[in-house]
Amino acid sequence: MHWEVDVYAPEASPEEKREQLRKTLLQGIRETELTQLPAPWYGWEWRAVVREWLGPPEEMPDGIGEILRDRWLVAGTSLVFLQVVSREEDPFPEGEAFLDSLRVTDVK
Repeated sequence: MHWEVDVYAPEASPEEKREQLRKTLLQGIRETELTQLPAPWYGWEWRAVVREWLGPPEEMPDGIGEILRDRWLVAGTSLVFLQVVSREEDPFPEGEAFLDSLRVTDVK
């Protein structure tokens, strides 16, 4: 998780902030790989299956990769980044449940 405060102008609409996020922070990701998050979220999600592993070889059998789920969320004037890493073919989708259970609210 990463949180940046006062990234966006207070007068910008949530849609303008989401578009600014896409144009600036997410430049290196192909648009076809991004998914706009549904309401009540304002943000983007990127998913990928990767074959890299930095842990011990006995914990990562050949041919199994990791699923990365990155979410960038606009929260008021702030930006929240969340990442969940789970094994490919994970029978227990805790990462998905974790992301879906979180709520980011703007408190004044």
